[in-house]
Amino acid sequence: LRLIEQAGLVLRQLIQRIQAEPISYEERTEALARAAQLGGLDLDMLRLSDIDGLWHQVALTGEADPARTWLAAETLLADALATEIEGNTDAAIEIYVKAASLFRLMQPTWVLPTGFPEANERVAEIEGKLEMLSS
Repeated sequence: LRLIEQAGLVLRQLIQRIQAEPISYEERTEALARAAQLGGLDLDMLRLSDIDGLWHQVALTGEADPARTWLAAETLLADALATEIEGNTDAAIEIYVKAASLFRLMQPTWVLPTGFPEANERVAEIEGKLEMLSS
């Protein structure tokens, strides 16, 4: 749980930076990779995987692990946000869809790092972005 809290701090800071100012792809990738690694995830695999592949990354035992699922979803959300800001709409849509699929796996009883929205709030946020980007 401590590592997930650390990853959450990295992601919170990164999202704030992304929303405040342009950030280079390399700098973003470094921060996202660091956050993913804290939870035993690989950023490149998250980026390359389809939804089924994501499931296998967060459900090593056959059931979705709360910490890994949240971290993968939040990491992809930050990546999608930056990709959208860069103007790469098609890639942003693809990443948002993957993030939403992971947020939908999350159970209301799962404990999330402090200061982050609940999964259903994230899904609603992503659905709004997808609607906006698709029109």
